[in-house]
Amino acid sequence: MPALDRTKMISLPLVALALAAPAWARPVTAKPVWATGTFVYADLCTEAGSGERAGRRITLKRSPSGDVLVYETASRSSQAENLTLDDETKALSFLVGGEEGSFAFHGTLATDALIGTVEDETGAYPLRLRRILRSHAHEACPAEITGSIGMRR
Repeated sequence: MPALDRTKMISLPLVALALAAPAWARPVTAKPVWATGTFVYADLCTEAGSGERAGRRITLKRSPSGDVLVYETASRSSQAENLTLDDETKALSFLVGGEEGSFAFHGTLATDALIGTVEDETGAYPLRLRRILRSHAHEACPAEITGSIGMRR
């Protein structure tokens, strides 16, 4: 009588069990969404001559209980209102109000930058902030002003 192959004896019941598993026990592909966590976009720096801070920082905190966005400059820190973020298109919009005036932002989040348009009482202008992992506020501002440093608010 031929010897029984033990690997076949074990693998057949496992295959049968996998095929008989109910639908709720089978793997499901998840809808891709942005991860929770804190995302910081900024161009903060220090003016070489005066030592004053320049630029801005936008901090987006994502969690299952809701998103919070904080807008900061050297003289201002405000939590955004009417924050909307589309997980599929990465479209972001928010309003910031306060004593220093209000403005609206409409743009797109990317893994490396926040790009869009700011609209305030003086008109609309582009904004591009790179994503950062640590603060660069203590570093000197570049001699040539580009991007949003030195631009309105």
